[in-house]
Amino acid sequence: MVKGSINPDDNHQNNKSDIKLKSTRRLYMYYQSNVIIGLYSYLQENNDKDIEALFSNAIDLFNALGSWIYGVTSPKIIYPVLQVFVKKANNSSTESFSHLLDYINWLGNNLYKDLEDNQWIELHYYESFTLRKSNDITTGLFFMWRLGWLNLSIKDISKENPVPNILQLLKTLDELFDVFGRWIFNQEELTNITLNFQEFEKILKVEFEYEYDEVLEEANKTRNNIAKFLQKL
Repeated sequence: MVKGSINPDDNHQNNKSDIKLKSTRRLYMYYQSNVIIGLYSYLQENNDKDIEALFSNAIDLFNALGSWIYGVTSPKIIYPVLQVFVKKANNSSTESFSHLLDYINWLGNNLYKDLEDNQWIELHYYESFTLRKSNDITTGLFFMWRLGWLNLSIKDISKENPVPNILQLLKTLDELFDVFGRWIFNQEELTNITLNFQEFEKILKVEFEYEYDEVLEEANKTRNNIAKFLQKL
C-alpha cells in the first residue's frame, strides 16, 4: 500500500471502536435514567423541595450526556454539570433519599474517571446547547428514561440466566433508546422511531420466564404510551 493512503480495514476498525465507545458511554445515560426514575418515584410520595431541585439537576446531566453522545457538543460540557449534581446530592439532608446516594456517587466516580482519563475536565467549561422546546421533546425524554431504566432492570434479572429472547429484547431496547436520542439531541426524523418501535412491539409478544413478569408489565405500559404518542404525531 502507498505510504499515507487510507486502509479501509483501519476505517472499519475505527468505526467498530467508535460504536463500542458510544455503547459504553450510552450506559451512563441508562444509569442516569435509573437515578431520574428513582427521584421521580420519591417525589410522587414526598413533597421535598431539595429533591425536586436535585431532580432538575439530574435531568440537566442526562441532557448534557445526550448532547455529547448523540449531538455535536464537546464532552467537556459534562464535568461542570456532573459536579453540581453530585455535590447537591451529597448535601441533601433527606434521610429517606439515602438509598440512591451510593448509586449516584458510584456513577459520578465512574463518569469522572472517564472524563479525567480523556482529559475532558475543565472546571468552568461552557458550551451552549439547547433542546427544542416542545411537549413532544419532553415526552420523548420521559420515554428515554423509562427505556434506560427497563434495560438496566432486565439486565439485573438476567445476570444468572441471559436467555436468547431476553438478549433480543435488550437489543431492541438499545436501538429504540438510540433512535429517540438521535431525534431529541440530533434532530433526526421520527421515521426510525416508528420502525424500531414495531420491533419493540413484536418482541414483547414473545413469552418470557415468570421472573420477568413485573418488569415486562412496565415494558408493556411504556409500549402503550409510546404507541399513543406516535399516533398523535
